[in-house]
Amino acid sequence: MTDPDRARLLFLHDADVLPGPVGALAGLADSVDLEVPRHPGFGEHDELAQDWDSIADVAQYYLHELELRGGPAPHLAGAGLGGWIALEMAVRDQARFASLTLVAPYGVKLFGRMDREFADILLLDPAEVVALGWANPAACHGLRMPGLPKGLDDGEYERAFEDRATIARLAWKPFLHDPRLRRWLHVLDLPTLVIAGSHDRLVKPEHSRELAGLLRGARYVEFPGSGHYPYLETPDEFAEAVLSFVSGRQTIGATQ
Repeated sequence: MTDPDRARLLFLHDADVLPGPVGALAGLADSVDLEVPRHPGFGEHDELAQDWDSIADVAQYYLHELELRGGPAPHLAGAGLGGWIALEMAVRDQARFASLTLVAPYGVKLFGRMDREFADILLLDPAEVVALGWANPAACHGLRMPGLPKGLDDGEYERAFEDRATIARLAWKPFLHDPRLRRWLHVLDLPTLVIAGSHDRLVKPEHSRELAGLLRGARYVEFPGSGHYPYLETPDEFAEAVLSFVSGRQTIGATQ
């Protein structure tokens, strides 16, 4: 049963991250009413998403589900691919959310037409994804993709390939962004926190910092000991930052 005295947090996972409350999310679940859904097409409701061809479809699905369920406005958070979904949701119906937290999100192209702003995760092998996404690649955990971790059983291996196929269908063209999204960022007037890892080379921190500058009143924090997955790599610091933000406390312990 939902506790009315606890914040409600809807967290949308990044690509290739294992389902459920992994990393910092396990600790956050002790302090907030946490929901970590598996995106349609990524392990559940595959038949629902089989005709979808954009991240906007996923965003519209989540908005519809929230409308059907009702209840108090949740805090919305998303990482990477989930951050892109969260942005698409917020520009469509920001009044439905208490706040917005974005963790190195894809979705918005900010620089020159020929500038590569997002690493091509669909063409990189697992070792390259880990090398670009972690400050300490040897500490990598909480990810699943074709070939990682070694020793996946047949079902997990098949699931990893199906997840990648879904990413390609939803986000390949244009690659990992929606060219219409940037033009609507100005409508957002929602408490917003943008988080990045200083060693992220999948979505460089410069991109997240620039995005924060385009969002009205957004706060930007950067974790010096983390890459693209701060909620996996520096979970204690990440949990403290998010709890400080959703509770309205002013102190966030990271580089700002």
